[in-house]
Amino acid sequence: MRGRKKRLYIMAACLASVCLGGTALLSGAADNGGVPAVSEHVGQKVEYIAGQKPGAGQDAAPVAAVAQQVLLANAASAASPIPPGFQAAAENEHLLLLFHPGTTEVVVREKATGRDWATNPLDRDKDDIATAVNRTDLDSQLIVSYYNDRGHLSYMNNAVESVQKNQFEVVQEEGILTIIYEIGSSEKGLSAIPKVVSKERFEERILGRIQDEQARNRLRTRFFFNEEKEQYERKDMQDYIVKDVVALLESIGYTAEEAKQDNAAAADDPEREELAPRFTIPIRYELRGSSLFVAVDTKAVTDTEAFPLHQIQLLPFFAAAGMEEEGYMLVPDGSGALIGLNDTNKGARAYEVPLYGRDSTTKQDEGAVLQIVAVSRLPVFGMKRGEHAMLAIIGQGDAQAVITADTSGKLNSYNRIGASFRVREMEPVEFRAGSMTRRVPKFSELYDDGIGISYRFLTGKDANYVGMAAAYRQELIDRFQLERVQGGTDMPFVLELIGAVSVRDTFLGIPYDAVEPMTTYTEAIDILDQLQRAGVYNIQLKYAGWFNEGYRHTLPRAIRLDSELGGRSGFRRLLEYAEDRHVALYPDVAFLRVYDRGDGFRPSRDATRFLNRKAIRSFVRDPVTTNPEGREHYLLSPRKLPGVVNDFLKDYASYGSNGLSLRDLGHDLYSEVDAGGATTDRQDAMTAVADSMKRIAGEVNGVMVDGGNAYAIPYADTIVNAPLSSSKFNIAYEEVPFYSIVLHGYVDLAGMPLNHGYDQDARSALLQTLETGSLLYYQWMHDNPSAIRDTKLNAMYASDYSHWLDEAVQLYEESNRILKQVRHQTIADHRKLAENVYMTTYEEGLSIVVNYNEAPVSVEGMTIAGKDYRVIGGDGP
Repeated sequence: MRGRKKRLYIMAACLASVCLGGTALLSGAADNGGVPAVSEHVGQKVEYIAGQKPGAGQDAAPVAAVAQQVLLANAASAASPIPPGFQAAAENEHLLLLFHPGTTEVVVREKATGRDWATNPLDRDKDDIATAVNRTDLDSQLIVSYYNDRGHLSYMNNAVESVQKNQFEVVQEEGILTIIYEIGSSEKGLSAIPKVVSKERFEERILGRIQDEQARNRLRTRFFFNEEKEQYERKDMQDYIVKDVVALLESIGYTAEEAKQDNAAAADDPEREELAPRFTIPIRYELRGSSLFVAVDTKAVTDTEAFPLHQIQLLPFFAAAGMEEEGYMLVPDGSGALIGLNDTNKGARAYEVPLYGRDSTTKQDEGAVLQIVAVSRLPVFGMKRGEHAMLAIIGQGDAQAVITADTSGKLNSYNRIGASFRVREMEPVEFRAGSMTRRVPKFSELYDDGIGISYRFLTGKDANYVGMAAAYRQELIDRFQLERVQGGTDMPFVLELIGAVSVRDTFLGIPYDAVEPMTTYTEAIDILDQLQRAGVYNIQLKYAGWFNEGYRHTLPRAIRLDSELGGRSGFRRLLEYAEDRHVALYPDVAFLRVYDRGDGFRPSRDATRFLNRKAIRSFVRDPVTTNPEGREHYLLSPRKLPGVVNDFLKDYASYGSNGLSLRDLGHDLYSEVDAGGATTDRQDAMTAVADSMKRIAGEVNGVMVDGGNAYAIPYADTIVNAPLSSSKFNIAYEEVPFYSIVLHGYVDLAGMPLNHGYDQDARSALLQTLETGSLLYYQWMHDNPSAIRDTKLNAMYASDYSHWLDEAVQLYEESNRILKQVRHQTIADHRKLAENVYMTTYEEGLSIVVNYNEAPVSVEGMTIAGKDYRVIGGDGP
C-alpha cells in the first residue's frame, strides 16, 4: 500500500456550523488568506497521501483548516489551543474530536471544561524511560500479537508497522472518523531476501559489497550452504531477523527484484508466496452524545494463514496519566480495585485479567498455576486524573476482553489502563507416528462479532469510582430498563438448603452410587419454621439437590424428583408452605455443568470441545500442589444449551414452582470448536446464555443467579456469591465495593455463604454487609454433613444448620434494622475515612460508617469501637 492515495472525505454534516455565527470568519477567500469559501468544498472528495502534507493541486489542507476554524468557532473550549498538527474531525454539543493525519492519533476535547483526552500521551517525546519497542508503543493505537507456524507469539504495533510505512487509509464521513491500518510487511519482508542464491552471486554480489566484517558474518549465518547444489539457502527467520537482513541488503542496493531473479536462476519456484505477517485492522471513532465510541469492525480484520492474529490491544495509552499526576485506575477485579497512579511498587506484576473469568476450554488455562483470582464481572475500567475521570464501558467484544493496567516507571513514564481482545485461539495438538510425536498448532476461526468501547468523561464530584459506578448504572438502566427493588419491607434473608447428594456406598462389598438425603422437604419446612418463629420472615430459599440424583444432578432435560427427599407430594407441601408463608422459593439447577453421563448426555456429542476435539472436563485441584484430583464436571456445548433449557422448562411448568436458581449461567462462560471446525467464541456463547436467561426470566416468577456476570444482571432478582471483595493483587492499593455501588437499589446482592467465609468471623461479615448493603446468606443442611466428608462436596462440610441458626438470627436482626431503610436506594457515596474505616452514604442521606479494626478509631468527630459501626441519619440501630 506504500504510495497509494488515502481518502479523506469532508462532508457537509461536518461543516454544519458554517451558518452559525461564522460569517465574518468565512466570508470569502480574501478574508481567509486566500482559502476558498467553505461552500466550495462541501461534499467534495479530497485525496491525500497518508502521513504527508498535501502538495500543489491538493486542497485537503485548506479544507481541513477551514473545517477546523468552523468547528472551533462555536466550541466552548475554543480558547484552548489545538495541539500542533491536529485538525478538527467531528463535533457535537459536548465534544470535539481532533485528528493528527501524520501520526493518526486522536484527541477528544470536553467542550464544557476544555479537558483533552488523547489516544497517545502528547508529551511522550519527553519520556526518558521507554526505549526500543516500548518507545514506539507510546506512538501506537494498536498493539497486536500473532502466532507463527510453531504456535509461538510475536508482537508488533501500528506506529512502526503501519504509520511509519504510510500503510493506512483515512475516511471521514458524516461525523465518523475511520482509520484503516495495514500492519506488517506489505512490500518488504521475506520477498526482499532470496530463498536460494548461487554461491558465486552470494559471495560476490552480496557478501563482497558489505564492508563491515561483523555485518558480513551476521548475514552469512542467516543462510545454509548446500555443497551439493553449490548454493546458499535461506534459513527460517524471526521477524526481527528479517528486518535486520533486509536492512543489510538495502545498504548494498540489493532489491526484491534481484531476489526474485536469484530464486528463478536457482530453479526454485518463483511463484511461491512469500510468508510475512500482515494484518488489516480498522478503527472507527464516533461522538455519541457526551461519549466517545471507538470500534473495530472485526469482519473487516484480516490476517494470513501463516501468521494468524491472536490478540488486538486497542488504544493501549488512551487517557494515560503522567508521573506528576494524582489519582488512580479502576479495575473490575471482583468487587472493584484501585491502582494508584505512580505507585512505587515496581516489583508488582502488571494487571492482566480476562473479563468473566478464564475460558476453561483453552489449553493454556487448563494447566495454569492455581491462583485465587476474583472474577471480573463488569465490562468496565476507569482512570481518575485529578478533578477529571474517564470511564470505559466495553459494549462489544466484552466476552473476548482482557483488562490490562500498569503503573509508570517500569516500561515508560505513564500509568495506563485498557483492554485487549482475543480474536483467535491456538491449541497445540499432538500427532504420533511410531515412536515420534509432533505437536502442531491448531487455530480457531477469527472472531468477527465486533469490538466497541464507549468512553465517558466525568468532572468534579463525579470524577471518582462512585461517579463511574453511577454512570455504568445508568447505562444498565437505559439499556435494560432495570427497575428498583421494593422498599418498605424487611431485607431478604438468603438461605441455601442442600437436599440430596450422591455418595458412594456398598452392598455386600459391591460399591454403587447412592442418593443420600441431607435436607428433606419436611426438614426444609422445619428450618423455615424455626427462622420465622425467630422473626426472620422475608426468606429467599435456594433449594439445591432436589431432582435427578441430588446436588450433582444429571443433565436436566427432564425432571425426576428424588424420592429420598419426599417425592412429589413432599415437594408439593414445600411449595404450598412457601406460598402461604411468603417464602420465595428458588429450586436450583445447573445447565452448563454436567456432572455425569446419563439422561441422554454423551460427552463425545454434547460436551463442549476445543481444537483437540476432546470433550472438555473441569477438574478439582489440590489447593497445595494444584494437581487435578478428579473430574468435577463436563461442560455442556453452548450449541446444546437452548435445547436443554427448552426441555427443562416444559417439564418444570408442571411442578407449579414460581422461581428458579441458576447455578452456572451467570458464572461459567467458555468457547468451543466443534467437530467440523466451526468456532463458537465466548461472545457467541454469551449470547446463547443471555438468550436462555431471558427466556427463563420470562417463564418463571423470579430468578436467582450465582456469580453475576454483567450479561446476567438484567434477568436477576437476586445475585448470590456476588463479588464483595477483590483479588488483592500487589499492584492494587485498595479494594472498593464498585459492583455493589452499581447495583444497589436495583438488584439484591449477597456474597458467599457466611458459614463458608474465609475466617468465619461473624462480626466482620456483618460489617461488610452494612458497608455494601448486601444480604445475609447461609448454606445449610439439616442432617449431620459427615456423609459428604472426603467427597467432591467436602467444601460444604461446615453446613450443619444447628451450629449457625442462632448466629444467623442475631446478625439478621441487627443488619435488617438498618438496611431495610435503604434497600431500594442507590449508594450515593463511598469513602475511606481511615485505615480499615469506610463510610457508605445512600441517596436519601443515611450513612453507615464501619470500623474493621480491632481497636477503636476516632474520625470526623466521632469514635467508633473496634469491629463496630455508626449509623448517621435514618432510624439508627
